[in-house]
Amino acid sequence: MASIFSPLTKNIGIDLGTCTTQVYVERRGIVLSEPSIMATDERNKKIIAVGHAAEDLLAKSPETVKIHRPLLNGVIADYGVTRTMLGYILNKCVRGVQRLRIMVGVPASASNVEKRAVMEAIYQAGAKEAFLIDTAAAAAIGVNLPVYDPVANMVIDIGGGTTNIATLSLGGIVVSKSIHLGSLDFNEAIKEYLRYQYDVVTDDVTIEEMKITNGSAVLPLEDRGFYFMGRGLGDGLQKEMSVKSSELYHVIGKPLIQILDLVRDVLRETPPELAADIMEHGIVLTGGGAKLKGMDQLFTQELGVPVVLASEPDLAVAKGTGIAVKQRESLAALVQGAERIYRRRF
Repeated sequence: MASIFSPLTKNIGIDLGTCTTQVYVERRGIVLSEPSIMATDERNKKIIAVGHAAEDLLAKSPETVKIHRPLLNGVIADYGVTRTMLGYILNKCVRGVQRLRIMVGVPASASNVEKRAVMEAIYQAGAKEAFLIDTAAAAAIGVNLPVYDPVANMVIDIGGGTTNIATLSLGGIVVSKSIHLGSLDFNEAIKEYLRYQYDVVTDDVTIEEMKITNGSAVLPLEDRGFYFMGRGLGDGLQKEMSVKSSELYHVIGKPLIQILDLVRDVLRETPPELAADIMEHGIVLTGGGAKLKGMDQLFTQELGVPVVLASEPDLAVAKGTGIAVKQRESLAALVQGAERIYRRRF
């Protein structure tokens, strides 16, 4: 029976991120990459905008418009909004009547309850088959690491709200850990620094631009200033401010220390013979947060292991889920289907 429907089945991979949702469709590649935000009109409970369009409403939305961020730390925080948003996204990405087979990446720290919530949201959005995969494993597949080989591979995926780290070998996960820290925490650290050091606040778009332009994981060679408009907390007036690259380096360094500690834990728990492979072949960095300037240098210096930034690191998880859903039988040790999720006992 499965063979009858297989030509009508569309394989889809989704990176359901705290900041960004990306969709990979078989034979088409990445077809959507938009903020994980939805705007609704509270008067009639209708969807006004999703993704970039909803993000544009953040600064100028009237009281009747509510902005929803349904994902927190890589898992569902608002089930109803997530289900609606997924349905909207799938209708936008897939046209025609087709059976949808969907795989989504989830953090290693996700509980069974959180995994079931993701499963239910996928089914409610229209999937006929649903699968989950560890986010770090999906990232490794997405950057074409030889996960089937007996040689160990290690990947660090720094997302918006979660960092996922895994050692893989022979098509399975040896060690996998995650922490609720990501690029949004870099932004929050900058925001708090401006508040207490300069007594000013500014919008999220400016903070993101500040991080991308002047932020660095290593001490910058040129201590450039970033000029921006901020609102004084004392008088409420707009004023032009400047923050140095060296200041941002120290501020961002605090959450980075926690991520480095987790990487060291994974390396300590990796068997010695596999750790030797990692020392020889290095570690791959993926995720949008990994694009911060000097991130690969920092990890190389602190860990004493070669660390490289993947090509298109922010697309790795979405690509990996898309590849994994097609190769799910050969990747059985990494993939969790409905029968595996729902049969578990607490």
